[in-house]
Amino acid sequence: MKLSQIRLITNDIHKSVAFYRDVMEFALGYYAEGMEFASFNTGETKIEIFSRHQISEVIGEKNLPTDVESPSKFLLSFAVDQIDEVYVGLKNKGVLFLNEPHDRQEWNARVVHLRDPDGNVIELYKHPL
Repeated sequence: MKLSQIRLITNDIHKSVAFYRDVMEFALGYYAEGMEFASFNTGETKIEIFSRHQISEVIGEKNLPTDVESPSKFLLSFAVDQIDEVYVGLKNKGVLFLNEPHDRQEWNARVVHLRDPDGNVIELYKHPL
């Protein structure tokens, strides 16, 4: 596994994009306003920003009441060669997953999500599909 990006989860995608682009002066690599997603080139590891609304749908927190804060503030994303094999191996070790491996056509990737013992979200992905 290789850490490839850190995904920050924000309530205001426009404000976060402006901060990382204009204040921190990171090079904006990709911005998909409709997907509520942005990616910044910071060297080997990228910083990506997702709106809370969008990532909640992706990891299965979409049914949280609106007055309940999501436990997810960031997401560690790891590139793996074989999602399904890694999923089975971790599941056999007792890992509880937020979802099963699935294809995200709009990302051209296969992904699965889990939490570490402190509740932080970890994404495993294979790109391209």
